[in-house]
Amino acid sequence: MKQLIVLLWIIFGASVISAQQEIILKSNVTDVLVGRYSIGLEKGLNESLSFGIEFDYLSRDVFLESIHPWYEEQLSTRKKGVIFEPQLRWYPNGICLKGSYVSFAGFFGIAVYEPYSGELNNRDWSSIGASLHIGHQIFLGRFILDGYFGGTWADDDYPGPYFESRALFPPLDGLRLSGGLRCGLSF
Repeated sequence: MKQLIVLLWIIFGASVISAQQEIILKSNVTDVLVGRYSIGLEKGLNESLSFGIEFDYLSRDVFLESIHPWYEEQLSTRKKGVIFEPQLRWYPNGICLKGSYVSFAGFFGIAVYEPYSGELNNRDWSSIGASLHIGHQIFLGRFILDGYFGGTWADDDYPGPYFESRALFPPLDGLRLSGGLRCGLSF
């Protein structure tokens, strides 16, 4: 983890020194609704491309279900982990960081489940996937509003015979709709 943080500081430090583009610090305000807390950076690469990186911290209560008769039917747990999401954006109007864009992102997440009661031998969760979004970024002085909508494909790996019980949220694996609102500041 230390190597990753050092690498990110080098990448963004070099880009700050060498380029005239702004850096935007953002947080996804819609993620809070599902127990995720994010911080991200976006940096212009040229007139129409930018690179972004987002880190999410997961901390939420979830139910794990099993249909296997040898295991408890339902476990109440706390899911804690991180998601790393690099992103490339294309601004077709030729004004980087402003206006409409198309973004392609990949992500990798890891977490552990901490049961409130009962026993869980394998507590690990991981996910890998990609997303394609269209969005629009508006500058209000130094304040940024960034709304986006699109699709996400995810391949989640749950602990053993268990899977997350989600009645009102996206399917556990596969393709789903995604969207949200990010707020931030430009520097």
